[in-house]
Amino acid sequence: MSSYRILGLMSGTSLDGLDIVDVLLSKVSKDQWKFEVLHAETVDYSEDWQFRLGNSANESGIGLTQLSHDLGNYFGDAVNDFLARNVIRRDDIAAISSHGHTVFHQPKEGYTLQIGNGPELAHKTGLLTVCDFRVNDVLLGGNGAPLVPVGDQFLFSSSAESFLNLGGFSNISFREKGTVLACDICPVNIVLNKLAEQVGQKFDNLGRLGREGVIDRDVLSRLNELPFYHEAPPKSLGAEWVADEIHPIIGDGVDLITTFYEHIAQQIAAVLTRHKLSSVFLSGGGAKNLFLLERLKSHYGGAVILPDSTIIEFKEAIVFALLGVLRLREEINVWCSVTGARRDSVSGVIHNPSL
Repeated sequence: MSSYRILGLMSGTSLDGLDIVDVLLSKVSKDQWKFEVLHAETVDYSEDWQFRLGNSANESGIGLTQLSHDLGNYFGDAVNDFLARNVIRRDDIAAISSHGHTVFHQPKEGYTLQIGNGPELAHKTGLLTVCDFRVNDVLLGGNGAPLVPVGDQFLFSSSAESFLNLGGFSNISFREKGTVLACDICPVNIVLNKLAEQVGQKFDNLGRLGREGVIDRDVLSRLNELPFYHEAPPKSLGAEWVADEIHPIIGDGVDLITTFYEHIAQQIAAVLTRHKLSSVFLSGGGAKNLFLLERLKSHYGGAVILPDSTIIEFKEAIVFALLGVLRLREEINVWCSVTGARRDSVSGVIHNPSL
């Protein structure tokens, strides 16, 4: 097969919902694919699901097992509703490719955990399901992240020199001397959303709260001095790092929101400048934050490229659809040059509901 119709699922650390894309992927050449998004939507998490997922790391073993089971069924129901709403024939879909929802990510300790991924999703939908893309790379000594650079290069390489996703965390990929490099840069919405909630907002719409404050230079300096920012890639971040390193430094209120925007902009600009990247292609919810974009442009003089809204919102789900296709084809879908693993790998677990 050279064309595959895949459902890509992505649930991010910012807890804004489950992204579902129905995408047609077609192989063009050895390292190039083209895609067409046929349908796409975000299923917002209810307050109950936001609470359960936000507190998942504190669950007991039994509680976490139950949560993963419930989430897999929730994802399955969401997929079934998506298929019915968009009048999509189940037989037309080759597979579901799901990122799952990350609870723990401690690659230095040798483990990572994404829940909602198991056979529940396959059996609930009756569709072949590919999931658990990070575990194998971690067992090979890698960070299990980032995984999106494969999609950056196979789907978008002609668009810019570098690719920046602004989601719960910011992560970037780019080519340097013929090798693809990538890393997480800093937290974004996982912190901004929490700060916004402390002043009564679910999130900072367009960065309006950020405009109202002033920068706390002492806090900004302490944030920028965190050791992670001085480590060489490959490297990745998780919610545990935010709890241990970021929250003890920041408090609440509008000034801290403004300060954290400046921190994000400075850290991203530093990476772009250090690697002499003349253009950057943005995606993720943060790409719609006008204040964040203004602060980034104030520190970075290269071209900032905004694709259409479907790519901004659903790029990660599109890429995970591609990772699933590569897994089905038994082709490499995780690169050691970006994760730090001992070798490239074909990663992902396949659940077949008919077996």
